[in-house]
Amino acid sequence: MQEDSRKAAEEIKVSDRRSFTTTGERRTPDQPRSEPARAKTPPPPASGASGAQEADGPGAIDFDGFVRYLAQVALHQMTAARDSETGEAAAGLEEAKQTIEILAMLKSKTQGNLSPQEARSLDDLLYHLRIEFSRRAAPPKR
Repeated sequence: MQEDSRKAAEEIKVSDRRSFTTTGERRTPDQPRSEPARAKTPPPPASGASGAQEADGPGAIDFDGFVRYLAQVALHQMTAARDSETGEAAAGLEEAKQTIEILAMLKSKTQGNLSPQEARSLDDLLYHLRIEFSRRAAPPKR
């Protein structure tokens, strides 16, 4: 057991990497900084059945996710409160209209290049956003 502790003590090396000494002076490193080479782990196998969803990392987003994000932005822009005196919707409707037009442009520019699921999702989102926009843009009933 004593041999194991000696072996472990010999393998452990502690080096001070601070740039300044305790007196505040800039320190010159004794050795050049070099990080040990790390073995790269292979990426996990793709677990999705759809080839259209490619994940490049934890923050990766696919086309369907991007379209859904833009739809959420449009809905958020439409939730502007109506003016109590005039009863008209605030300027957020113009921004929402522009976002809906961006989604329509994406639909036309990507026509024929989307998977059936992506095309269906984009069509559904555009339909529902346009209905909601027309409902909110209509003058209030008295």
